[in-house]
Amino acid sequence: MVDKKVTAVRIDVDGTAAVIELAGTEERGVGTALRAALDCRMFDVVRIGPGLDMWIDEEGLLAGEPVVNRVATLIARAHGFVWQRYVGAVVFTSVDDEGETQSLREGQVEALLTTARLGGAVVVDATVDEAEVGA
Repeated sequence: MVDKKVTAVRIDVDGTAAVIELAGTEERGVGTALRAALDCRMFDVVRIGPGLDMWIDEEGLLAGEPVVNRVATLIARAHGFVWQRYVGAVVFTSVDDEGETQSLREGQVEALLTTARLGGAVVVDATVDEAEVGA
């Protein structure tokens, strides 16, 4: 088995953002690491835009008192996802044109960290140009 490390950004409900490494294998991916980073049993993905995925706790809204992640919700809304508020911590990764989870590029990391630092008041675009997605 080949080890796979994916550089990601985790944004907590209080807006705190951190660069994290998701460890997995080429065969099994990073699912176990995502569950740990999100502190959940099941996760889902929101394809925010070209080259940018937001991973969420699939059962987050079912929690006793779900806490809205304001920054994640504002990022999603800036990309047209206006019908729902997102709760709990979220993890952002990149994705290639075949749907495989990839490390965020440096510019994506900076855009997400800046957006979190600004509390989502300004959403810096962390998507990538369509031509770069498969690169």
